[in-house]
Amino acid sequence: MAKGYDQYMERKNKVNSFGRELTRRAKSKCELCEATGVSLSVFEIPPIKEEPEIERCIFICEDCKNKLERIKKSKENDFRFLSNSIWSEVDIVRAFSILLLREMAKKYSWAELISDDLYVDEDTEKLIEMLSCE
Repeated sequence: MAKGYDQYMERKNKVNSFGRELTRRAKSKCELCEATGVSLSVFEIPPIKEEPEIERCIFICEDCKNKLERIKKSKENDFRFLSNSIWSEVDIVRAFSILLLREMAKKYSWAELISDDLYVDEDTEKLIEMLSCE
């Protein structure tokens, strides 16, 4: 049991070590809802790889983290911030936001309207496919 715990802690420390770089990239605000002045943490975009990669991580607030953890129980307005984050200059944030928007479009008309009118370039589409197929 100690070995498994040690591996867990080692992995967690690797992920947390991305914080400084992600803070700079995110300019100290949530990369999804753009909240400032709140505690931010590293969020690994599922599916989780065996070895953590900064390219699969985003820096988000506790509120967004909680919403992502209960996405199937989301309310209509919980993910309205996606209408902004789909335009992020950070590839992984943009791709993950579009993937979430497409999921919300199955349930909510506002998301469907945005999704239908959204142009997604080829590189972003490949990244979205990689996130959704793994």
